[in-house]
Amino acid sequence: MGDNTVTGKDGATHYRAAQAQHQQALRRGILDDASNLLMQEGSSALSMRRIAQLVGCSTTVLYTMFGSKRGLVDQLYLRGFEMIRQALEAIPHPGAARDYVYALGDAYRQFALANSTYYAVMFANPIPEYAPSDSSRELGQDSFRLLVQAIQDCINPAFPPEESAESEREAWEIARIIWATLHGHVSLELAGYFNYPGVVPEQMLTRSLQAII
Repeated sequence: MGDNTVTGKDGATHYRAAQAQHQQALRRGILDDASNLLMQEGSSALSMRRIAQLVGCSTTVLYTMFGSKRGLVDQLYLRGFEMIRQALEAIPHPGAARDYVYALGDAYRQFALANSTYYAVMFANPIPEYAPSDSSRELGQDSFRLLVQAIQDCINPAFPPEESAESEREAWEIARIIWATLHGHVSLELAGYFNYPGVVPEQMLTRSLQAII
């Protein structure tokens, strides 16, 4: 029995880790399926029973995982921000802080175009009865710390080291302005307002960010 790695200390640890990874993958799969259901059939189709039928499990499993429909939608909301954080973190730093801001802006746009339903849950309120909690909003905003840091790197020469707190506040303010610009551009693009000959959305966005920065 002492050689049994499943019941031994290390084996049990590995088993729990594998089990946790399986649960996380299962949760992500359910959320992705729920996101697709929302996109294809609208918010009226997003019930625990309908999702359970779609993913092939009982409603008990969903209630155990998410607590309620609101809990599931809240996880959709937070998963969207987790995904956008991962997309931003995957962008290599080109060296110049301003170029990094432009690269992050492009990554934001690419995420929104590739994950329009998650983006809608995050910003467009496609489920009228759902409103994220303050804590969820704070977690969502935290996904943009890379952008804040990049902006802070741009403006730091204007602030002496002893004014780092003021530098961070300024960076957050500029980041929110840039975020608003990104969101406005992406929302119009998703709605089809840039589908005209000669219009290149990527160039429009870059010029907008250049004007702000």
